[in-house]
Amino acid sequence: MNGSCMEVVTYRVSNPETADVQRRAARDRARNLAGFAGWVPLSGAQDRTERVDIVTWASLEDARNAAAIVGESPDFAAFRDSISQLVSMAHFIAETRPPVSMAEGEGLEIGRFRLKPGVGEEEMRKAHERMVAQHLSRQQGWYGQRLVRLQDGSFLDLAFANSRDSAIRICNSWQGNPDCAAFLALIEPAAVEFGDVL
Repeated sequence: MNGSCMEVVTYRVSNPETADVQRRAARDRARNLAGFAGWVPLSGAQDRTERVDIVTWASLEDARNAAAIVGESPDFAAFRDSISQLVSMAHFIAETRPPVSMAEGEGLEIGRFRLKPGVGEEEMRKAHERMVAQHLSRQQGWYGQRLVRLQDGSFLDLAFANSRDSAIRICNSWQGNPDCAAFLALIEPAAVEFGDVL
């Protein structure tokens, strides 16, 4: 979605095993921060003390707010202590929709629908983008949203979240929201299912 921000942090650790534990704990805490949309942890192929974390946020403002929390909060002290050298940290605005990275235990919602007679795909896509930008991306636990056009002319709306329960809660938040109502007015829903990433 427009405005998504990717935070790229390069650093070194002294003890890779301890650092792995603290990074997983930090990721679990970060997923509850506003605007969190995914964390891709990378370790050096030759030297496991080399680390890169690519964290996706809904906006640059969310990324900056989270950086302040991670840098100062006692909740992230053990993670900070596992880092022996911070090499660089920078924020980048995604020019295309950033990838949605999913880990075991995270959730998704799959909604299948068709367009109502007389509704064009472009009109539906604009309404979908507005709904995601104005409402869904602001919900706690939301990771990302993708539309898929199927061979038979129907569509899938894939919503990614930090858990199956979050996916259900976010889906329930559509009720009464004007941007969601505008999107729903253009489609004929066929099915909604929820799942867990294995």
